[in-house]
Amino acid sequence: TEPDKYISYPTNQFNVIHRFVADWNNLEDWTRSRNEEIASAFNTYRQYFPHQSDVKGAIKAIHRLQDIYKIRASHFTKGDPLDEGGRVRGQPFNVKALLLFIKDAYENEDWLKCSAWGQQAYYQMLQEPEYYPPDNTIWFDVADHFAFCLYKSGEMVTAVEVTSQMLEYYPDHERLVGNMKYFNSLVQKGEAEPVEDSDRHKRSAEPQANLDVPAEEEVDITFVPKIYPGADQAVLSEEEIEEVIQDKYYKNWGERMKKYKKLCKEPPTLTPEIKKQVDRLTCYYKANTPRTFLAPIKAEVVWPSPRLIVFYDLVTDEEAKTLMQLAQPHLNRATVHNKNTGKLENAEYRVSKTAWLDNDTPEDKGGVVKKVNRRMEDATELSMDYAELQQVNNYGMGGQYEPHYDMKTIHDMKVQKTGPSAHGNRVATLLLYMSDPVAGGATIFTDAGARLPAVRNAAVFWYNLLPNGDPDLLTRHAGCPVLAGTKWVMNKWFHVNDQVFTRPCDVNQFTREKEAKLWHGQYTL
Repeated sequence: TEPDKYISYPTNQFNVIHRFVADWNNLEDWTRSRNEEIASAFNTYRQYFPHQSDVKGAIKAIHRLQDIYKIRASHFTKGDPLDEGGRVRGQPFNVKALLLFIKDAYENEDWLKCSAWGQQAYYQMLQEPEYYPPDNTIWFDVADHFAFCLYKSGEMVTAVEVTSQMLEYYPDHERLVGNMKYFNSLVQKGEAEPVEDSDRHKRSAEPQANLDVPAEEEVDITFVPKIYPGADQAVLSEEEIEEVIQDKYYKNWGERMKKYKKLCKEPPTLTPEIKKQVDRLTCYYKANTPRTFLAPIKAEVVWPSPRLIVFYDLVTDEEAKTLMQLAQPHLNRATVHNKNTGKLENAEYRVSKTAWLDNDTPEDKGGVVKKVNRRMEDATELSMDYAELQQVNNYGMGGQYEPHYDMKTIHDMKVQKTGPSAHGNRVATLLLYMSDPVAGGATIFTDAGARLPAVRNAAVFWYNLLPNGDPDLLTRHAGCPVLAGTKWVMNKWFHVNDQVFTRPCDVNQFTREKEAKLWHGQYTL
């Protein structure tokens, strides 16, 4: 619908939340003075309305999108984060909204980002007479933050220019006078370029282009193909595997996050060897069970190592719609286990809402959950006896899940003070996409180099464990932030202990290597 299309755009989402919070109190006061009955109704539903925390969350989401997709503040300001030129679908940000982004970057000491947003607000005010000083305090607030952030960013010339303009209207402002003396002392020491007197009072009509160019991450996303399991991992002890999983001492965390951001933005560079492997991958109709013989499932092997299989049209549009409707009333902010305490908590590295659905969901009159479970069983050929419930996730503006593993680790059991599950570890994951984000929202495998866009009604499948039960270290994956639109997915996790006949364990290293070549793309069709 048109409202859905409008609200799917990030600038529109923010503007709606911001206006709602900023203007609601005024509307409520105005209504109360005229109609107590309507005012009472407002109070009843107020719990469902956006709050200041939602505004702060939306600001963080915009900054997250800016960081990962390298979007200029000017594109958000114009309502065009996708840089579509004539096809702008978003509403621009006004000065009051921009001031919130400036302050958030300022509080987080992100001086370059603060300067970029400050510049947009500052020059936008020059075009709007109602913001001219000294009558409007917003002008001072914007200029004050902007000048300081420029100084911290090393843009001394512009910082002096902005401060000079502020002193025209507030000549006795003690802090501004002090700042100007300090800036001038830096110029005298040769730590900043001198500013000509004629430039101190100018009002430049154009912002500086260099302040609005996001810094690109210096990281190589050319991936060398690895064969797991096999000789590489067969020699690793349980402790060594755990050290890789937990990324002990965060040796590789910074580099991995750079790869995460880069892969979210663009596909990886393929070496000739891995390109040859990818080109050999195939698609086929899966029809080797009684039900799939009657209704074959379209499958494609999309990545060799780890072996990623996509099942297309695993659900219908109507079934996906039903699953989303069933989950909607039960959605809650996703939680994660704290790595040190094991307690469940909200975290910035996982931003989504989740709900759980089972075969006995009362509202599911048509038995859709059960039908989809049966179809997933047919696609994977794994037993559902110990599988977890369907976990439905909704990722809105900036929603993401940073790199993580699905299987439970030794560290997890220690901090959560639990032993091994009676059902065993999560042997495999099936991730079903129930919507198409307009932009963003890809699934990436940071250690393997795979990047899969979200395809509505398709599901990607992979094994988290090797045939001998060890974790497959190449399955670390992430959900990239949603740039525009919304992303609905459903996770289905299968456990190892009921797969004795479908995927038997194998402790023999050589047999294991042979199976590894089959499961990880080193095979002859």
